Amino acid sequence: MRPFDASVLSELLDEELGSDPTTSRHLTNHLPMALVAKSHLGADDVELRRFARIYSRRNVPLAPVQQVLNHTSWAAAIGQRGASGDLRDYFVRCVNDDGVDETMKSHLPALLPGISGAAFHGAIRLAYALEVESPARVAAGLGYLAEVAAPLGPLVDTGVKSTDPIELITELSDTFRWSDDAEDGNIGERMHAVARHDEFQSLALSLEINDDTQQKLADAALKIYAATDDFTALHGVTGFAAMSALRAWCDEPQLIDRYAFQSIAAAYQTIGCPALWSQDRLDELVTLSTATHDAVALVGATSNDEHVSKLIYTSLQYWKETKVPLYFSVATRQAGLLAPETNE
Repeated sequence: MRPFDASVLSELLDEELGSDPTTSRHLTNHLPMALVAKSHLGADDVELRRFARIYSRRNVPLAPVQQVLNHTSWAAAIGQRGASGDLRDYFVRCVNDDGVDETMKSHLPALLPGISGAAFHGAIRLAYALEVESPARVAAGLGYLAEVAAPLGPLVDTGVKSTDPIELITELSDTFRWSDDAEDGNIGERMHAVARHDEFQSLALSLEINDDTQQKLADAALKIYAATDDFTALHGVTGFAAMSALRAWCDEPQLIDRYAFQSIAAAYQTIGCPALWSQDRLDELVTLSTATHDAVALVGATSNDEHVSKLIYTSLQYWKETKVPLYFSVATRQAGLLAPETNE
């Protein structure tokens, strides 16, 4: 497969800007995210056009502007589904007048509490837009993050208990199990059902934040997904990667860690708090990951499933950066290329 043509990617992303961030199926429009992921995995212009043509059938035009927002009134639209046109218009003007950096820095504080909204997809769309360095696409990402921002609850300080997020969510899971309350609805709705419990609200501030917290949170999201191969847990991996990508524009990056931990814990509760694998079991998964990088990337580059492309892209990217083999293993599993297990 030939290297992707950046001009084709840009053309398709520009075309997508005319679409609403929510599809006709009332789900997140994944097209811009999938195009970026597929292109970096090696998809050529033929594949990008093919995927865009198929996926765009579910898209609808961007909602028209109903109310012109300004620096004072925009916050009232946070979390308002259906405000996509108004928020997009507002953020386009912001990035045009003030630039991407200033717009990001001045608006992120209000958006961080709801950063896990729409199963992390507001943050993911924004992170991908920042990656391709386009003001118009960053405006679209900010607009969608603002539209779907849905806080899981206030940060209640009941005392620090641990520096290990896995220890805390395991302890919480041993004591309180609320997955029965989260059987209905989409991922975000189930997370909010969990977060309504008073005991849950003290969780985020029970984690001691230090220089290792970001890595420990990434490790927690990865191990939950590795042990479960669960669709919600998949979003924890791609969602945490997106939240981490926003740290450069946040004056208080520890708040991203707070809200990231809160959201990962809520997501874990919704899937029933399954036991995490031992290190031996994780090592076994690694030994089954015998496919080549190019073979795994090719699956992501050509997949019709946007979640497959995004997970493989994120995992391979983290694997290259961290050298943690488990990232390559979950990417290989997602690609369907794990070696068969033996009973020897």
